[in-house]
Amino acid sequence: MPSDRKELSFLIANNLYEKRTAIKEMLHSMGYNHIEHAPDGATAYSLLKRRSIDIIISAWNMPQMSGMALLKIISSEEKLYRIPFIIIANSISREMVIEAGKSGVSGFLVEPIKKAELEKKIENIFGKPSDKKMDKAEELFSKAKKLIDQGKFDEALALYKKILQVQESAEVYYNIGYIKTAQSKFDEAIIAFRKAVMINNLHARAFRSMGEVYMKKDDPHEAEKCFEKAGEIFLEQNMDSEAEAAFNNVLKLNPNTVNVYNSLGIIYRKQKKYKKAVNNYQMAIKVDPEDENIYYNLARVMIESKHMKDAVKTLEKALAINPDFEEAKNLLQAIEIGF
Repeated sequence: MPSDRKELSFLIANNLYEKRTAIKEMLHSMGYNHIEHAPDGATAYSLLKRRSIDIIISAWNMPQMSGMALLKIISSEEKLYRIPFIIIANSISREMVIEAGKSGVSGFLVEPIKKAELEKKIENIFGKPSDKKMDKAEELFSKAKKLIDQGKFDEALALYKKILQVQESAEVYYNIGYIKTAQSKFDEAIIAFRKAVMINNLHARAFRSMGEVYMKKDDPHEAEKCFEKAGEIFLEQNMDSEAEAAFNNVLKLNPNTVNVYNSLGIIYRKQKKYKKAVNNYQMAIKVDPEDENIYYNLARVMIESKHMKDAVKTLEKALAINPDFEEAKNLLQAIEIGF
């Protein structure tokens, strides 16, 4: 964090352009000039992976990835979870405060927000004296990570238990699960990973590690569920390679999982690996030939890869299954008029 408060960098996440602009103008008037903005949580997360950000100001409700989902994802990332996070909402309920509090929210602002309120919130976050207990917990966490790297698992566990006396942390339970796995204490590892995902249900690494432990316990059914959940979260976070690996683990366990083929098709389409995308959608169709949505997704790949005739035939199949499928109708009409 910069020593000069005015050098702080902000990230504004809000799907409404006028609200992003209004907050940006408020920050400018306070003397802050390093401001990034994003129209949704997914774009904000992508920016966070590439840029150094000191504070996040996010709307609660956004398409694709909500502010709450963004907060949960950040709280599960070792390099991001310390970034202060302010949530803006039309109204704030007790349930919202509890849910966001578990993931480490720094504060709330109720719309319409005023410059003085925003300025005070920022000042409270960066101007308040440090919490000695939290600082100690952070110090212990860093020491424990070094001990893990050195293979001193019992010493690391002792430090993690001390941290849990200060605060419940998904990341701490995840690391305990990692240690228990390394010690072949698989039942204890699963308990730790489950506690991690109970605190943060978007902790993809915990779901993935839990799947790996269930594999070691020769429980493919539970492993499949964990890998699929991990893949879905990784996909939502635009972590395509991690999602691909998780989904491929599912297919090793159960080659007839339609959702996974569909998800892999989405990943490969985003990567412009059209042949792989087509292959996965075709596998999904073999498993479930009556799902019009798979035909629709396949048609989108064909359009992007310039196979228009094949796209038309595929959309016609989707409409034969569901004549009221509006998205397929609209896409077919767009092809016919030469969009």
